[in-house]
Amino acid sequence: MFENLGGGEVLLIFLVILIFFGPKKIPELATSLGKGLRKFRDAKEGLEDQLKTVMKEPVEALQAAKAQFDQHLTEAQKPMQETAQAFQAMTMPAPTPVPLPAAEPVPTQPAVTIPQPTPPSNTLP
Repeated sequence: MFENLGGGEVLLIFLVILIFFGPKKIPELATSLGKGLRKFRDAKEGLEDQLKTVMKEPVEALQAAKAQFDQHLTEAQKPMQETAQAFQAMTMPAPTPVPLPAAEPVPTQPAVTIPQPTPPSNTLP
């Protein structure tokens, strides 16, 4: 907003303020301006603290309710889980091991037999 003000323009503004209010009134104006800014800052911080507190309470209440709900849910699930386990134990027999099929023998090649020559007979026909 005031980024285009030069040194001469700022000096002119201070001179107008000095003429308007006089040298005795300027310190009073500065202190009242400082007090007003301090009150504004304190009010802003107080509002921020109140908003944080107001937002914090419901969040904590929701977290407590969720923890309580989870606890009740866990307690309610226990009997159902025990009943389901007992029912499974009654209806389903223990698994029996399944025998693996016997391994088939690896085919081997038949032994090669070489025919033996028969010895000549001593008899003549």
